[in-house]
Amino acid sequence: MPSELLRDAALPAAILLGRRQFLRALAVALGSLAVPWTGARRAWARARGRFFSAHERATLEALVDRIIPPDHDPGAKALGAAHYIEQLLTAFDHHTARIFAGGPFSGRAPFADERTGTPSHRRPRDDFRHFIPLSRLEELRWRAEVFGAAHVAGLPAVLVAQRGGPLVGLRDMYRQGLRKVDQVARAAAGAPYARLAPEAQDRVFGMLDAGVFPVDPARGGSTFIDILIRHTLEGCFCAPEYGGNHGGRGWRMLGIEGDDQPLGFSQFSRDAGTYRQRPDHPVSGPDPDEVGPDGSLRPRPLGAAGQGIVNAIVTLTEGLGTACPE
Repeated sequence: MPSELLRDAALPAAILLGRRQFLRALAVALGSLAVPWTGARRAWARARGRFFSAHERATLEALVDRIIPPDHDPGAKALGAAHYIEQLLTAFDHHTARIFAGGPFSGRAPFADERTGTPSHRRPRDDFRHFIPLSRLEELRWRAEVFGAAHVAGLPAVLVAQRGGPLVGLRDMYRQGLRKVDQVARAAAGAPYARLAPEAQDRVFGMLDAGVFPVDPARGGSTFIDILIRHTLEGCFCAPEYGGNHGGRGWRMLGIEGDDQPLGFSQFSRDAGTYRQRPDHPVSGPDPDEVGPDGSLRPRPLGAAGQGIVNAIVTLTEGLGTACPE
């Protein structure tokens, strides 16, 4: 039976992975025949440079799509939030840990033409793709974050005590968390989470966020759902080199350009002896899409989410004023 499985899987796997990757995966799979099928799936995922099994990845993608669901804009799955999370969990699988991207430029914005004060056709290379080495303390901190304090040699005990207890690694947190998600989904809706309709997924997500997961004192009282929401937002709006925000679509969804250097918004022109503003994004006047046909200013109205943020800021500043009287 195992030989038949390998024979039937060989052709599509070779096409998907390429010869070298397929041979590596085949060696891992042969060594995994004596372990449960779940272990073989994880071994196959590792051979492709991934952390999650196919089922775990599907569950994660379904979860992030309930945090930022698709509508007229892409959801978190399409924006690459799950890929961002997986890249974070496999950061130390690379020669240089993929924690801090380099710089200073990404190549998404061109250099300015200093003579005319307009964008040129020259672009810097994408330095963000070259991650920078970690210092010794940074590596200790991030290895504890990813693998857990118990698996990091040389981590001072006083640092563990300051966190309120042993730090569980993100790898273990996600693996155990996704397993718990499926347990709750099966009990409440009769199927794994990824196979439920979006409405049922929303109901189960509400249950998961209502106390299914314990708070972790070593992570500031956060639960697995809290961590998942934070990582989903990071994955949707980070620099694309970190694995999410595919094509910069998360930035466009928020109406921001993302990293705009070295071009900036105004460039000095030697010919004119002054600065020229970018017509698509002036710095001394309203944006073109906020000017009416008659030339009057027509700011774009805030949506409910934006207004909620404004209200929260007003409430916070009023509270600070009361707490700190003159």
